[in-house]
Amino acid sequence: MTTGANKTTACAVCHGAGLTGLGPVPGLAGRSPSYLMRQMVDMQAGMRHGVWTDLMKPVVSNLTEADLLAISAYAASLKP
Repeated sequence: MTTGANKTTACAVCHGAGLTGLGPVPGLAGRSPSYLMRQMVDMQAGMRHGVWTDLMKPVVSNLTEADLLAISAYAASLKP
C-alpha cells in the first residue's frame, strides 16, 4: 500500500521516501511489524495521545486489520 489505495494518505508523504523518517516524523522502515501494528491499532482505538497522534488518526481510521497488517509487514521489510 505505497499509494494509500484510495483509503488513506500514502505513508511516504509524512514519513519520507523509503519510510526512513522526515524531520521530526519518525522512520518506519525496519521497525518490528508487531510494534507498527500495535501503534496503528492503538491510534484507531484512541489509546495513543502523543504529539503526532491527532495527525495520524484520520490516516488510520478507514483501514482494516488486513490493511494495517500489510502496511506493517511492508514497512518492516524496508532497510532503515
